[in-house]
Amino acid sequence: MSSDQRRLADRYVLDAPIGRGGMGEVWRATDTVLGRQVAVKTIDLGRVTDESAAARFEREARVTAALSHPNVVTVHDTGVEGDTAYLVMELLPGPSLADRLQEGPLPVEDVVEVGRQVASALDAAHARGLVHRDIKPGNIVAAADGRVRVVDFGITQLGEAGAEQALTATHTVMGTAEYLAPEQATGGRVDGRADLYALGCVLFALLTGEPPFRGATPVATMMQHAHDPVPDVRTLRPDTPAWLAALVTSLLAKDPDDRPAGAAGVLESLESRTAPGGVAGAAAAAGAGATAVLQASGAEPTQRLAVGAPPPYVPAPVATPPPAGPGRPPERRRGSSGPLWVLVLVALLALGLLAWKLFGDTATPVATPSSTPSSSAPATSSAPAPTTQAPPPSSTPTPTPTPSATADPGQAVTDARAALLDEVRALQQEGTLDKDAQKTFDAAGRDIDKALRDRDAGALRTARDKLVQDYTKAVQDGKIPQDAASRLDPLVQSLSDAVDAYQG
Repeated sequence: MSSDQRRLADRYVLDAPIGRGGMGEVWRATDTVLGRQVAVKTIDLGRVTDESAAARFEREARVTAALSHPNVVTVHDTGVEGDTAYLVMELLPGPSLADRLQEGPLPVEDVVEVGRQVASALDAAHARGLVHRDIKPGNIVAAADGRVRVVDFGITQLGEAGAEQALTATHTVMGTAEYLAPEQATGGRVDGRADLYALGCVLFALLTGEPPFRGATPVATMMQHAHDPVPDVRTLRPDTPAWLAALVTSLLAKDPDDRPAGAAGVLESLESRTAPGGVAGAAAAAGAGATAVLQASGAEPTQRLAVGAPPPYVPAPVATPPPAGPGRPPERRRGSSGPLWVLVLVALLALGLLAWKLFGDTATPVATPSSTPSSSAPATSSAPAPTTQAPPPSSTPTPTPTPSATADPGQAVTDARAALLDEVRALQQEGTLDKDAQKTFDAAGRDIDKALRDRDAGALRTARDKLVQDYTKAVQDGKIPQDAASRLDPLVQSLSDAVDAYQG
């Protein structure tokens, strides 16, 4: 053993770091007693100012060791030596799904298989009252036996309220922004359905190469989860089977009550290849012309993982969905041809009559909106203006007023930049933010000032984009703590909005 290698419990030799997470550092290590390679996760208790972090680490060891499942990482040992707490786990060869996504979307069959294994792990965890709260591609890793393992239960929340509740208090946001359920993004109490939402985000990302929502900042992403409509996965991945698209949409429901009731139901859908509710082939979500993708046999699907070179995809047999019978509720269809054409024809006739009424009568001309009001057409009507009227037409509607809407856009950028830098310096003086992070913000501030002086909108956006990129990476890497990020996120977003409004 070299002099710079550490040994824990007089047994585990830490060879090299292989990753970092919100709860510590992960090392490739050697178990000198059993002579095998292991992964050791460590946390320096001497540097932890939040007492609950150490308690969460201890709980991770306890709950993960108690959860024996082929799709959950195996825990071998745990302990505390001096100021170092450690967790000894099986060493996974990888890659993680996050690594695999660097190569692009996965074959549909691999997505189904990965989803099946993760749903099985979640079903086992939820049955014990455990909520993972950070399901994402980086926490799903290929194991040596050909399966995938769910790792990092470091921010797990026990499903039932009790002594653990103080460790996962309401209004505390934990997890990764791109995979947070709406109720989790707003800091509310969550249950297993938050993990199902995250699984929906993972399936969406595996099918399309990107998560369903990604904003300029973590807080913008969380707000998209909470308010923006769910994208249709088939728009980005047309070969997605209808039943799988329906499952992903149901998992991404904003209201937890509208999602599948449990991981067991999701697992059943993935194994039987049916949409939620048991409609074979998800004909209900696919429209009249959709076909149902049925499993070729009753056997368990062949295990093909989203790592390495996937086997060629062979389409399964297809079948036309059965007609609705007396005991079958009518299906909601998007592609129904007969009634839809009637409605379209009626709508066209109505529009034609309306257009004739408005534009065919030359005695009463109707003013049409214009992007530039005419200065040579004074108002001639003596009638009072209506109390409510449509806003002036705009190519880009502004849902929420911003300082740039009522003030000089350049001044709005300056004000937003100053507010952000003031908060950064306040955090640095409090000891919450280190000097390196402050230097990043100061450098971005100088770039923004120069772009404003040059009245260069392109350079201003480039400076903003670099600031957002550096800021987001610092938050994800843990260099900017979560409590500091909660104060900085709104200010970064305000600056980004002001830059968008600036025209030079």
